[in-house]
Amino acid sequence: MKRIVPALLCLLLIPALVPAFRIEVNVKGTVGGYIEYFEMKETTDSLQKFGLQWYNSQSANCKSRMEFRIYEDEYVESVWSSSKEMLPGVSDYFEAYWLPAKEGNYSVKIAIHHCQEIVESEPIDFFVESLPNSEDVITMEAKNLPDRKIEVILKSKRDVEDVVIVPSDYPIGWIFAGVKIGEIKEDVDAVAIVNYEPSVFRDESVTLQAVTLDGKYSSESVNFMVKEEKRFLDEHGLSVIFLIATGLIVSVLVNVYLIFKNKKAEKDRKL
Repeated sequence: MKRIVPALLCLLLIPALVPAFRIEVNVKGTVGGYIEYFEMKETTDSLQKFGLQWYNSQSANCKSRMEFRIYEDEYVESVWSSSKEMLPGVSDYFEAYWLPAKEGNYSVKIAIHHCQEIVESEPIDFFVESLPNSEDVITMEAKNLPDRKIEVILKSKRDVEDVVIVPSDYPIGWIFAGVKIGEIKEDVDAVAIVNYEPSVFRDESVTLQAVTLDGKYSSESVNFMVKEEKRFLDEHGLSVIFLIATGLIVSVLVNVYLIFKNKKAEKDRKL
């Protein structure tokens, strides 16, 4: 369950794309940090990128992740950054991507997940003027990997830059972070790994789409079934251990039998 740190925030929200947007978090003098910089497009006609520079100002080593909760009149969905380990006094940049499904007025609340604490900002408004008008030049294939990862293979009909993979339509409570690919050369495979964290795992579908940051080029959206892919030892480990143990026991018994047999043969020769 989410815990909002009480009476610890003084939020001075200023327009997006302006430095020094600041959220202070301090818990018992050991856990804390603040936003050094936040950016997004106040008006967008393509992909919306949320970027945030977070500073771990206190003494605890923390895992940090940013959740950007998007609202229209009501909650729409969350988009996630990747998780990063942050030492005290370290600043790092987090980013996440959102493909709007329709035009209109929206707002975003920044939820900072830092050392098991969750702190949420006030809403910040933005406007989706029009949807991306993308040319489908990218093909995309996906397959399940162990450790709850998805391998995505992309190929483009032309050189494209600033490509990101945007997950959507996945179960509420799951965490899927978008992945920045960068440049893809014409007809050259590019491979990316998408990480996800389910709340309770079950086979579920997720929609993946590759798109450039300017919205000019994209892939068709791919509906992919996420399944638990186990490593060989995870799935057959007990059987392998049983076979190895059985082999060792049989080997020991055979060696003991041969030793006694040889001793008996030597004894008989002496007689």
